[in-house]
Amino acid sequence: MKKHDVTPHDIARHVSSSSSAVDELIANLPNFLDVLKKFWEGAGDVAHIHVEDMHSTLKGVFGGDLFPAHNENIASKCGIYTDTIILPDPFMRSLDLFERWEPDKKAYYFIKHALNLLQYKELACADVDPPIVVVVPDYTALEKSEKNFIAQLGESDALIHAGKVFGRTFESIDDLMEFSGSLDTLEKLMPEIADTSRILFDTEWKGDAKDQIARAMGDQHAQLLGTDNPGIIVASQAFGRMSTSNELLIKAGRMRGTPVIDAPTSWQYLAWKIEYDAEHKERDEDVKDLHVLRGLQSLSENEMEWLGRVPPDALLEIRKIGALDEIRNILGKGIDELTTANPANFHRTSDQVFDNIHAAFDQHKQSVDELKSKKWKFAGSDIGSWFVVGSLAVTAAATGVPVWGIAAIVADQLLDAPKLKDIPESIKSLANESKELNNSPAGILFKYGNK
Repeated sequence: MKKHDVTPHDIARHVSSSSSAVDELIANLPNFLDVLKKFWEGAGDVAHIHVEDMHSTLKGVFGGDLFPAHNENIASKCGIYTDTIILPDPFMRSLDLFERWEPDKKAYYFIKHALNLLQYKELACADVDPPIVVVVPDYTALEKSEKNFIAQLGESDALIHAGKVFGRTFESIDDLMEFSGSLDTLEKLMPEIADTSRILFDTEWKGDAKDQIARAMGDQHAQLLGTDNPGIIVASQAFGRMSTSNELLIKAGRMRGTPVIDAPTSWQYLAWKIEYDAEHKERDEDVKDLHVLRGLQSLSENEMEWLGRVPPDALLEIRKIGALDEIRNILGKGIDELTTANPANFHRTSDQVFDNIHAAFDQHKQSVDELKSKKWKFAGSDIGSWFVVGSLAVTAAATGVPVWGIAAIVADQLLDAPKLKDIPESIKSLANESKELNNSPAGILFKYGNK
């Protein structure tokens, strides 16, 4: 995959198109999953305890999908703010699906999960403390009772969401199903919808609410529900999504972390979940980190695509020089005030993260310009201009081995410039200033953002 510069999806699609490869993989899949389940039965609780005990660590807990998107590394976006990204075991998360998928789809996800997971190997195995990436299984994969608990919470939030959609209060699931079941045509359904903006099946689907519902009537939503009744389809749209949101929030709470979602549809339901909790005064914890992480994800998809391509060695560099706390302060400046005013306004806080990065870059550029403007000359060159480009002459002079000719040095003694005896200390001082500037938190960000 690396050799040909392609994605896990590309390789998985290629493999799953071969019937012989599919047969071979499917034959071995049960044993593979069985070994994995036994491994986590022994190590899962211990892994969770270790992660929970990382008290002083800012953790981002991934959820909302089987695994992060295959065509990017989520640590590139979030690892410049969080200490540790907690990823789920994608195979354990797919156990129920592996039982229902067709053979070619089983082979596809088997390969895709494996290659996607291996993309995080370098960061997961890096010799840093705390770790940049860890992989642990979901609680729901280890405890069956956990699934039932999460489902109950999802139903409660789905009732609230349905209330928003239809503009009325529902006392129970039976109450909602009875009402929605009577709306068995689009003509009956559409007049009953009070807020069409909360009709969301997939952010990639085009058209208005009526178009989306019509598409869902012939899509997997109808197949999973076993009905093409549009009222029931709309009433049921939030059950699974709200369960997913609750599972992630509970997992993040247990691990003392912040939710991280890169699937747009799942993110919107999480945002609605937070909005509903705020209305009912059920969630009053600090949401600053959630807003900053969402801001980074949003910017990486739009104005600052480089955020999604920060290489692993850059994340390691940030930690080794102790720059993470300062970068975190840069990114989070002013976010507290905005989340206090409106905890559900993620668009405004994304704008603030954007402004924070630009302000840091502007300050860095100003510092670079000030360094360049140093007026001392030696051998006909501005000393200040050497350091921001890192020329060989700087290295030679700073180490006491000049590379200029004797004639140039003699001539320079007659000019209005620092004398030879003054140069070494001056160069060393400027060299240190340049090194500190380029290795500063803003300097590191600027280096990758400027590329």
